[in-house]
Amino acid sequence: MNARVGALMGVLFLLLVMAGAAGASQECPKGVEPVTNYRMLFGLKDKDDKAITEDQWQRFLAGEITPRFPAGLTVFDANGQWLPPSGKLEREPVKVVLVAVSEDPAQSIKRVHEISAEYAKRFNQYAVYLMAASSCAGTYPPVPG
Repeated sequence: MNARVGALMGVLFLLLVMAGAAGASQECPKGVEPVTNYRMLFGLKDKDDKAITEDQWQRFLAGEITPRFPAGLTVFDANGQWLPPSGKLEREPVKVVLVAVSEDPAQSIKRVHEISAEYAKRFNQYAVYLMAASSCAGTYPPVPG
């Protein structure tokens, strides 16, 4: 499977997930609200196996991700592996970004796609791996609003 077909399959899968998330009627316990959760996995090596530095990552986070999701997000380090078009298993460090938003998924997925496209372009990446699901979220005790 070439990279274009793989990317297209990934987009189709994400659209199916989003359709399910948007169509699901989420009943949440008192004190929490329905949200769409996004998990974005950013590989920290480019197509040429060059490392993306912590400083480069922090600038990308501050300039591209945080402005699109200013209400909050979580970032953590992980180790990942995947099978690129070369067919040789790749292992690399990964930054995982978790975001939960209560707005219409059509609005938030647009920002997720903008982030992914910019990362791929800026850091010579194949793609950012995306996951989306509906759930309930909130703070306890509730934050005064």
